[in-house]
Amino acid sequence: MIFNIYYINFPKVYEIKMMLSNVVSLSKEITKDNILEGDASLKAKFGLNFMDLFKVGDVESGGNIKGSNSKKVLETFEIKTTKSVILDDVVKSSNTITSFEKIEEGELIKLDNVKLSLENEIELRMVKFMNGGAFKDLVAPGTNGMDLNNIFNSMFKDYAYKIKGEKDDLELKILFKIPLTFESEFESSYSVDDLFVGKVSVIGLYKGKIKVDDLKNSFEYFQEIGQLQNSFNINKDDDEIQDSHYSTQNTNSTPFDFKSSGDGNDYHYIDLLAIVQNVNISSKNNK
Repeated sequence: MIFNIYYINFPKVYEIKMMLSNVVSLSKEITKDNILEGDASLKAKFGLNFMDLFKVGDVESGGNIKGSNSKKVLETFEIKTTKSVILDDVVKSSNTITSFEKIEEGELIKLDNVKLSLENEIELRMVKFMNGGAFKDLVAPGTNGMDLNNIFNSMFKDYAYKIKGEKDDLELKILFKIPLTFESEFESSYSVDDLFVGKVSVIGLYKGKIKVDDLKNSFEYFQEIGQLQNSFNINKDDDEIQDSHYSTQNTNSTPFDFKSSGDGNDYHYIDLLAIVQNVNISSKNNK
């Protein structure tokens, strides 16, 4: 199987590969021997009695000729240990499935022809904007000079892409996450948007059914706390007199009020190992 890697969690893939087989081939040697032998026999025996010169005598030819030819060809191949080589062993050991009906939790699976979509796109774009230096050297009020950019960096350490996947012959969609590192999460200079063009193959460990809201992170946690505090402030007695130009709804809104959809549906969760694109190579007709 030939494939192109979009994303790989290499530490996880490597550990599984080592449990399957901790032998990694580094070189390969092929020896060829060609041996050619031939035998011929020629013997002669003449009856040399003088009186029998003009007779047909007993004739026996004899002799021995033997030859040998040996040719040895030594070929040495070097096998590169790349991410694709390591992943290929894991892919070969995975179960390519078309249904989750008999799949147990923890099973190594592979899903082909999956169409992906980003669940937390609005939130993600804002997170990238906030972590891209938009608040650099900006001091948060009431924090004794604490850098706002450092606060955001701390909250985003466990942030991740939440990605849905659907397949024509599956009864439910799949869900998985990719940790956001703000550097190079994807292989070969791909970005998250490249995952949503066409269909891909997903390799991972099946973890059962969950809902989108079960995937928590620190940023969402602090966001929920902020919304809860705002709701308490609105219900204070000293807020009875309000400016008529502003409604309660506007007061309750926050600049970071963007969450995942949380549609309440169940998804098959995959502990993601890799996302690849299968490469089809057509055989050329010999002319």
